Amino acid sequence: MQLTLNPASKRLVLLGGGHSHLAVLMFFARHPLPGLDITLISKDIDTPYSGALPAFISGEAKREDLFIDLRPLATMAGARIIQASIESIDLDANCIHCPNRPPVHFDYLSINIGSRPNTSLIPGADEFALSVKPIPLFLEQWQALLERTKAKASITLTIVGGGPASVEMACAMQERLRQAVAKETPINIHILTRASAVLGGHSPSAQRLATRILSKRGIAVHTHCQVSQIADGKIYYQRGEDKATEQLTLATDCCIVATGASPAPWLHNTGLALDEHGFIRVNNHLQSISHPNVFAAGDIATIAEQYRPKSGVYAVRQGKPLAQNLRRFATGASLKTYRPQRQALALLNMGQGIAIASRGSWAQQGHWVARWKRWIDQRFVCKYTELPAIVEPVAGRLDSHSDLSETALPPIRCAGCAAKLSSQSLGKVIAGLHTCTQANVLSSLHSTEDASVIQIDEQRVLLQSVDYLRSFINDPYLFARIASNHCLSDIHAMGAVAHSAHAIVGLPHSAPAIMEDHLSEVMRGCTEVLNAHNTTLLGGHTSEAESLSFGLSVNAFAHPERLLRKSGMQEGDVLILTKALGTGVLFAADMRYRAAHRWIDQALAQMQHSNHFAAQAFVAHGATACTDITGFGLLGHLREMILDDACAITLHLDAVPLLDGAMECLRRGVRSSLHADNASHAKLISNINEYISDTRVELLFDPQTAGGLLAAVPQNQAQACLAQLHHGGDTNAACIGRVQKIGNTSASVVLVDEGVF
Repeated sequence: MQLTLNPASKRLVLLGGGHSHLAVLMFFARHPLPGLDITLISKDIDTPYSGALPAFISGEAKREDLFIDLRPLATMAGARIIQASIESIDLDANCIHCPNRPPVHFDYLSINIGSRPNTSLIPGADEFALSVKPIPLFLEQWQALLERTKAKASITLTIVGGGPASVEMACAMQERLRQAVAKETPINIHILTRASAVLGGHSPSAQRLATRILSKRGIAVHTHCQVSQIADGKIYYQRGEDKATEQLTLATDCCIVATGASPAPWLHNTGLALDEHGFIRVNNHLQSISHPNVFAAGDIATIAEQYRPKSGVYAVRQGKPLAQNLRRFATGASLKTYRPQRQALALLNMGQGIAIASRGSWAQQGHWVARWKRWIDQRFVCKYTELPAIVEPVAGRLDSHSDLSETALPPIRCAGCAAKLSSQSLGKVIAGLHTCTQANVLSSLHSTEDASVIQIDEQRVLLQSVDYLRSFINDPYLFARIASNHCLSDIHAMGAVAHSAHAIVGLPHSAPAIMEDHLSEVMRGCTEVLNAHNTTLLGGHTSEAESLSFGLSVNAFAHPERLLRKSGMQEGDVLILTKALGTGVLFAADMRYRAAHRWIDQALAQMQHSNHFAAQAFVAHGATACTDITGFGLLGHLREMILDDACAITLHLDAVPLLDGAMECLRRGVRSSLHADNASHAKLISNINEYISDTRVELLFDPQTAGGLLAAVPQNQAQACLAQLHHGGDTNAACIGRVQKIGNTSASVVLVDEGVF
């Protein structure tokens, strides 16, 4: 009997972004399983394809040929993304502990975290040598090494290990160094291996081909060598198996370790059945032999009685059967048997347009092999980076016989503050309301202030605000942190400090355990932010919703004479914006699998930064007006500031800070669903015709979630205020405009390319 999973009732966690999990994500993107909640936890979201590493090191390949961004793929699969390392796994409680995060619970777990060279047997290796894995760290160290060697009279590199990785890296490094240093600079590269030849495990013909190429390139191969210690600038080793053999020394500028694979040390504390080397023992279903709900693939797994070398070739082949068995296990179906190929094809990049092909006893070399390898590598990377475009609904007829036949189908709707009603529609509705009034209400429904103001006595007013967002990321904890900062921002925009709050949570219906987990993560994220602001959580309300939603009703107390308001700007004031623009278009692109993780990661970091410190800086430097930039975009909220005072503003486009990727997304035609409504404020720009085709203007309409503050500061305070903002963490803060005239004019904005403040 198979289980029907709808709504969410089971949780699958993919631990690691290795080659096998690429195939798993693609499988579930193409064959979604309703009710299966998927989470990807990986330290690196830009995951490297190891097959392209030598070409990247040599300079033959670019970054996009090496790295696969997991974010678009995971988004397409509906998977939650958590970028984190692992502290521990509790298989009794079925949860994973990551630093500075709530525990992540699972029903099924798949592990594909790869391996790294075993440096534990070589004293000094961790301190004085570079390890080829993890690849991102190695590339940072390699780049630093390149910089250090440019000024050297001669260069000596030593690679410990004689496998395929060592041979490829020796050739690639030599090629790159020849490009980086002067032509006459001697480059000496040594390979130290315990075996009798390089490429141990490959055929004698492959070993001869590799040895011949290395010799021709002047790369020295030292066989039967046992490295006993690595020190700063020296390697100590012995020839032969006899430990009494004389110890030899090799001076080197850098040592690279590319020896046999070793597993993550925390696996020993999980209770999983491991082999003698510490790798996870799995059966021929890629299922742990000790914990049936745990699967593993790639280097980290050892298939019982079917040992294969630790190679990415096998990890790639295991992806599809792993995905199928995860789906089958979740639905109660019988598992499929995985049978690894007995002999895998190895294609080794030897540099200078030559590669070696090796399979079994057969081996060949040539330019044709290099072209073959390049084609395979490019096809693999493109498979996971060139994703199909999402089908956008378009206007059309629903049913020619229906009264709704002329109704346009809605486009993809954004979330966060980009999901709010347009300012025009909101204004029309509010204008039609007739509410009772009370003498102590100083800022009511019809006011444009960021929070309502209620007089308590001559020395105190009560500020109240409410905000509520639909989640724009598949991460309850992170969403709640951002949403909490967003909700507090209205109070900060008025120069006040939040006192207390009530929370409102909407949770999609799912299994009770999943709903409890999501609520726990939301409330932990919320309380962390509130506690950091010394704001008391008084209580709240929960309900079922179509999607995860969260909001806060916030209270604050302040002196009525010390509030910042939207109006009050003075001629000559400088406009300061504290955060970069672009969250609306970036998350619109994210929904369409078109946003790079590094763009989203930068945006998420900025969105978690509180506006409290910026507000204090504005108060300290005599700001005359202030508001926060949210759903109506920079121009929409600037409009609210200048209408009452009939201000004429000069806005310097080049000075407006932008998040990485925002302009690129706009150029690709991506827009937030609130963008068109916000663009109606363009009539405020007196010289809009001069900039009608300027993409920078589009960012002025972009709706922001957890955006920054915009304040008018006296000119003589602007630079000191900006310095305080930068010191407080608002690193993108910038002077973006000036108040040119107050009154006796219509409210307007003039755009210029650049200006001096």
